Amino acid sequence: MHPGQQVEFHGSCGHLIPAPAGRAGRDVSCPQCHQVVRVPAPGVPYAAPDSVPAGAVEPVALTALYVMALFGGLVGAWLIYLVMFDEFSESDLVAITPLWFFPIVFGLYGLISQRLLRRSATRRAGTLAEAARMSITVAAPWALLLIFPFLVLKWRSSLLVSLVAVVFWAVLLWLFFELLFPIL
Repeated sequence: MHPGQQVEFHGSCGHLIPAPAGRAGRDVSCPQCHQVVRVPAPGVPYAAPDSVPAGAVEPVALTALYVMALFGGLVGAWLIYLVMFDEFSESDLVAITPLWFFPIVFGLYGLISQRLLRRSATRRAGTLAEAARMSITVAAPWALLLIFPFLVLKWRSSLLVSLVAVVFWAVLLWLFFELLFPIL
């Protein structure tokens, strides 16, 4: 085997994935869908023997839902605060905050929990807490605020984590508007 030799194989996602032959037995990301797959030994062109375990990758439709919710929430906030801000009273702005805030929370927590679950399932992290600590190391300590629920929630469903995160942030938002906002 030459040092620069490439192996091409079809991942469990169906895409043709090129990888250096020296990476056989190691995990790589599919360049098209970013699904984690294991590089097979040279000579096994249509197999990905130890790909991501079943259940580690949630349906693409769920990922699309998270992306659309996140994008919709960001566009909504942009429209409200940068385009139509003068058209709303203070009480109107308070009342419409959930319309952009909750989609952002739902989408963000959904995407992050999918990533943490994938890390845990591919054994790059033993537990969800370990996967969360890895993310904090990569993203910076401020990320702890965003992924706090993952340190205490042990569910294996990004949808459940997203829904609980929305409820968690709804309570915090309500407390802010009821207790702190009137004082400001």
